[in-house]
Amino acid sequence: MKIYRSSIPLYGIIVALSVFIGVFYIYYHLKKEKISDKNILLYFVMYIFFAFVMGKMFTVVASNGEVNILNAGLSSYGGLIGVVIGSIIFEKILPCKNKIIKYTILSLPLVYGISKIACFITGCCYGIPYNGFGNVIYPDGLNIPLFPVQIVETIFFLIMFIVCNKFKNNKNIIYITLLLVSITKFSLDFLRYEHLTESISFNQKFSILLFLLTIIVFIVKKMNKTSK
Repeated sequence: MKIYRSSIPLYGIIVALSVFIGVFYIYYHLKKEKISDKNILLYFVMYIFFAFVMGKMFTVVASNGEVNILNAGLSSYGGLIGVVIGSIIFEKILPCKNKIIKYTILSLPLVYGISKIACFITGCCYGIPYNGFGNVIYPDGLNIPLFPVQIVETIFFLIMFIVCNKFKNNKNIIYITLLLVSITKFSLDFLRYEHLTESISFNQKFSILLFLLTIIVFIVKKMNKTSK
C-alpha cells in the first residue's frame, strides 16, 4: 500500500484529537470522583504544558542535539513523562487521593494508540523493511516496502487501554499500566527502521528505565506501608 503525504496537516489534527480524547476520559472519571471543575481545569493547563515541553525536550535529547526545542517534534515518551510529572506535582499541591495520577496513567495507552495513526498516515517512525502482507510504501519518504509498525502499536496500545480499564479498581493498576507500557514499547521498537543501525534504541533505553523505576517505586511504597 502506498501512502502519499497530504497537504492537510493530518499529523497535528490527529495528535490534537488524541489529546482531546484523553483529556475527556480523565475529565469524565474525575467528575465521577467528585473533583471540582476548577481543580480539573487547573490540572489540564498543567497537563498540556508539561506534555508539550517534555515532548519537545525528549526529542532534543534523543536527537543528540541535532534539533533544537523550537523545531523539535513531539516525542510520545516525552509527553508521557510530562503528564506523569504534571499529575504528581498537582497531587502534591491539591491532594486528590491519587485519582488524577491514576486516570492520567490509565489514559496514556489510549492517547498513544490514537496518536500513532498520525505517524502511520504522515510517514514517520518507520517500520523495518518488509515485503509481506500489509507492507506500506511512503513515496515521499524511504520509498521501500516497510512493516506497518505504527498501526501495530495502535492495536496493541488500544487493547492495553481496554484491558487496564477493566481492572481500573485494582489497587496496583497504576504500576501494572506503566509496566505494560514499558514492556510493549520496548518490544515493538525492535520493528522500527532505526534498529537496522542500533541494537537498542533511545526509546528502549527509556523503557528499561521506566520499568525499573516503576518496580522501585512499588517496592518502596509497599515497604513504607508495612513499616507503619
